[in-house]
Amino acid sequence: MNTVFFVINKYFNPILFLPIISISIIIASTRDSIHMSHPHINLPDEDVSLNELLVTPTHPGRTDNTLDHGRCAALHNKLVEYAWVAEGRHISDLRRRSFFEYYGDQANEIRERLDSTLVTFLESIVVAEDLPPFFFWVEGISSPAFMFFYSDTLPDRFVVLYNTYPGFVGHAVGLIYDQQLHRATMALGIEDIDFTQPVESHGELWHPLETILSNWWHMIQIGKITASQDSVPNEKHGPWIWHSYSPAQVTSAVASFERLSKAIGDRIPPDKLLPVSDEPLLSHAELDEASVPNPCFIRSFLTSIRRPRFDRIAPGLVIPHDPVVFAANQRYTTIDVRSEYGPIIPPVLIFASAERQTVSLTPINRYTSINPFCVIFHQDIPSNDQLVLSGLYSESVERSSVDNAEEGFRLLLPFPFRASGEEDGARRSDMDLVQAKSVADLFQHGFKPFGGEWWRAQRLERLFDHWAYLVESGIWKVRENGIEGDINTFKEADRGRWADYRIAPSW
Repeated sequence: MNTVFFVINKYFNPILFLPIISISIIIASTRDSIHMSHPHINLPDEDVSLNELLVTPTHPGRTDNTLDHGRCAALHNKLVEYAWVAEGRHISDLRRRSFFEYYGDQANEIRERLDSTLVTFLESIVVAEDLPPFFFWVEGISSPAFMFFYSDTLPDRFVVLYNTYPGFVGHAVGLIYDQQLHRATMALGIEDIDFTQPVESHGELWHPLETILSNWWHMIQIGKITASQDSVPNEKHGPWIWHSYSPAQVTSAVASFERLSKAIGDRIPPDKLLPVSDEPLLSHAELDEASVPNPCFIRSFLTSIRRPRFDRIAPGLVIPHDPVVFAANQRYTTIDVRSEYGPIIPPVLIFASAERQTVSLTPINRYTSINPFCVIFHQDIPSNDQLVLSGLYSESVERSSVDNAEEGFRLLLPFPFRASGEEDGARRSDMDLVQAKSVADLFQHGFKPFGGEWWRAQRLERLFDHWAYLVESGIWKVRENGIEGDINTFKEADRGRWADYRIAPSW
């Protein structure tokens, strides 16, 4: 079991984080009396533990195009209870009614348009007055009047099961449920729907409802999203608080990097490996010299990983064994950027181009930017001085902004993808082509079927897991100094091998 590194972060206050296990104890202590007081709701087995309900590799979601209504209702009800208690209310004050009881005639009018298993789900979930928002992105279960607004061409196939939190986006939609295939996807706004249609051509973006609910629970479990009644400087919707990163994410990124490092090291002859070192890749003093903010995700990560015994972590990308060179490579950490709303974390060049190739971030035109970093890092660099070292950068974030990912990355490459606007080439997680002439889109999300805006960066742990797969499967070759090839190897993504350079969709 991995040890969690509890990094001190003013935007992740452990006092505000209500542990799931504590809330579960509170809920369990009064559940029996609740069930007896409200026997009319068709409750699933609420005594099943959360871990027994969550989708995992050993306990996957359904693949037979049916709805696991009992599992989904239990996951739903536990989220309702979690948010209720997080707001400081007692679980015994939660008056439990089913969807049909709560909405009465309105709900019964649409009953015949609903699949029978979806009816059972709606009969089993908790709906009540004055509920807090169901989750960070969604207000709650949709009202009967809103459920079928979405599709004119197939009016009874798609249901807006959960509606997007009001004010989060313009033209809000929500979690769309396909009653034919029994799959769902999260479209925050109406403009997101096009990414998912037709369903038959976008199967990777539609998932069992229990898989989506499990992903939301996972974000709670790792502390990326927490719930509290207290005021915080972070983005907050109801009790739900978005964190730029969590300590658990440092742990998981470290574990993913160590897996990658081991995969490479195991394929190098022992006599060619660098000496064993118990020191972290970079010390806090060395990161101070490089002006890396303290605290921040990338500092915690770099001071936690062990120093690899080779030089090349990926094609053309070098490990910063020399802290002086690492500090000299930093373009953004010394820029004086401030915001009245909270700290701004600059991008940090983690693994630089071995050939020290540069990339131009000059806008394509006045309307199209290829610079992936916070806007303030566009404005503070003259337009004629947009050349930066290529390589793997940590994500830049304004901690007070919504839907950010300090645990994310941007791979800046010294060449554009789809340079002439080709209708084939590198693809994002959502299977869409990367933006024409982009230099930082490789391995990124695009549309997010589990929720969130398209611009949020992919997580470092996902990148390292994918690179480890490329090594372990033999797609990337290992030589005496690490991964074979120069940075131009990544051009393979634009030359028919896009599947090797695409990470499957996640949150």
